[in-house]
Amino acid sequence: CFFGKAAIFFEIAPSATRFNRFADSLHSDITFKQWYLMMMISRMEDEPRNVRDIAEFTGTTRQNVKKMLSSLEDKGYVRCSRSSADGRALDVDLTRKAHTYLDQNGAEAERKIDELFESVSDAELIDIVKDIQKLTDCLDALEEE
Repeated sequence: CFFGKAAIFFEIAPSATRFNRFADSLHSDITFKQWYLMMMISRMEDEPRNVRDIAEFTGTTRQNVKKMLSSLEDKGYVRCSRSSADGRALDVDLTRKAHTYLDQNGAEAERKIDELFESVSDAELIDIVKDIQKLTDCLDALEEE
């Protein structure tokens, strides 16, 4: 039914805005998206850490990654340098400040996230994740066309 699909579509935008606002409240010095980027970079242990690879790993554009990295570099969380292997590429390293921030703020963020999902059962969480993944797969298919 179109109206059911439309209702879901029109609920996503305001919900995404509210989730972003909640997520941003978890961090005082950086945005949720910047925190997420640092966390994802920290998980790229055996992979190259240049802008292109980070964008691919996180599922976003190189332009978005470069913009966030610029802000994070200004705040001392990352160090960007020209790649010795490819002068066109920009290599990225997390600084000690970034590692300290991720270590110190993880538990508090986890506590607040647990509080957010307190009334959602494990079975419901699994269903939500499956449904979001299905929508993501549909978006991926549309983007490939």
